[in-house]
Amino acid sequence: MKYNININQIALANTSLDIADGAILDYLYYLCSSLSERVEKQRKNGYTWVNFNYLMEEMPLLRVKSKSRISERIKKISKEGYLKTMREGNKFYVKLTAKVDELFVKSNDLSTPFEKTNGSVRQNERKTPPAVRKKEHNHNTINHSIKTNVNVVKKNKKQLSDIKRGQLEYHVGRIKDEKNFRAWIDVVDQIGFQTVVNIMIDVSESSDAKNMGACAMGLAKKAGYKSRKKINFFRPNKDRL
Repeated sequence: MKYNININQIALANTSLDIADGAILDYLYYLCSSLSERVEKQRKNGYTWVNFNYLMEEMPLLRVKSKSRISERIKKISKEGYLKTMREGNKFYVKLTAKVDELFVKSNDLSTPFEKTNGSVRQNERKTPPAVRKKEHNHNTINHSIKTNVNVVKKNKKQLSDIKRGQLEYHVGRIKDEKNFRAWIDVVDQIGFQTVVNIMIDVSESSDAKNMGACAMGLAKKAGYKSRKKINFFRPNKDRL
């Protein structure tokens, strides 16, 4: 059974999709991203076969027992542009489109109806009093001086795009290891994004993995990841600055 459902409400709020559609879309993304040989054998020209019976078993909270209702919802998702569909005989296939990347981009824009109505209120709430701003400025200046005076050569890390960062968060959530998200960014920097995603997909599909996070990290180390040792930087007394 699929234990977790991830729905990007910011991305889907202005579409015609509801929570059930979002849950099905999450399942289809997971299915189409699977590297399982069993799933791979059912693919044709980039399209992945959707077993409606299995989908209903994996998603009991949908409360759907009709294949036709599942088909209708998938067609609804297709109309929103997140996937393409294909039917061959009695089999129904889907293929993700580039628009699915929206599900992994966190936007700060006022996009939902509530935010558009109450946006000005939230902007006013974020205003900082002058006295606080002055203290924050002084604090930031001190921190900048500390960082500038520390003679340490750091390795330049590759910055993840918003889409890849969102995808990484998605798969880290799959293996229930959100507390170590920053560590996984370091893993990606060393062994590559796709290698990490493949490891997480394999682990999340394994019924034997009890601690999926630790299991995935173990596989990452076998793939070449070496945890970085923490460096304790000397921090001068702020009163002397």
